[in-house]
Amino acid sequence: MALNIKKAVRENIWIKIALMSPSGGGKTYSALRLATGMKEEMAKIGVDTKILMINTEAARGKYYANEFEYDILDILSPHHPEKYVDALREIQEDGSYKIVIMDSTSHEWEGKGGCLELQQEAGGTYQAWAKVTPRHNNFIEAIADSELHIIATMRGKDQYEMEKSDTGKISVKKLGVGSKQRDGFEYEFTATFLLDQQNNMAKPQKDNTHLFDDAGSQILTERIGVQLIQWANSGEGYTPVVRHSVSEADVLKGLRKDVIALYKVLGGKDNTELVEKMKQYEPTGNPNKIDDAEELVKMKSELELMQEYLQENR
Repeated sequence: MALNIKKAVRENIWIKIALMSPSGGGKTYSALRLATGMKEEMAKIGVDTKILMINTEAARGKYYANEFEYDILDILSPHHPEKYVDALREIQEDGSYKIVIMDSTSHEWEGKGGCLELQQEAGGTYQAWAKVTPRHNNFIEAIADSELHIIATMRGKDQYEMEKSDTGKISVKKLGVGSKQRDGFEYEFTATFLLDQQNNMAKPQKDNTHLFDDAGSQILTERIGVQLIQWANSGEGYTPVVRHSVSEADVLKGLRKDVIALYKVLGGKDNTELVEKMKQYEPTGNPNKIDDAEELVKMKSELELMQEYLQENR
């Protein structure tokens, strides 16, 4: 196979920003300030765009409508991942909005109808994630691959710290350590900030732009939104992302393939014990007729145990 090696060239990008904080940390307000600066800078280079907020926070999404100019799209429960994937696709196809605030993405994970609830509905077992993880991954990829500048907020995990002042007075400070999303989700973004609940100062947690290497904590303003767009547009050209997402159908297909391979190794129809075991999951014992990933995972596990037993007792 011929390797197509060429010089790496920095391209323009659609920037993705994540803001995390406990309640009261200023996520929504900071996102609107950043978005406003982004819009102003894009107007200077001839790109006319509006700001759209994908709102899961009920009336809170309209709190700042008198201070900022933006449109709003309410997403109500159940918060299935597909609702967000479809919304991003339709927003991009519409073309009126190049800047999107997702406030907040935590509902997709822990809200009513979110991934945690979906996993419980699928049986609540570890194997149940075989059904849910592909749906969550599609959500992540929809954000990463979209031709939109996205600012995503996440509720911070509540953690408390005891502080003692110079006078000896003890107070409790609420921290936001990590996000109420799947572990590692915040690292899918170009830059991620943790906002302090007491002063709304944003501390960089991850920064691929290197704009904030020596900045420390600061208030996220329109000026920073301008800088982010300038950095995003400092490359040459743009190559759209083409990705084939792993669907639930793909997961089922892979599991069936694994089960059939084990079935053949263990003797297939000539192994009467094996045939009876397969029929516990499906009357004919045919894995191709099973549409439940959890059942296929159980079947695969049993066949693997049978294979290990045979290998140990040869």
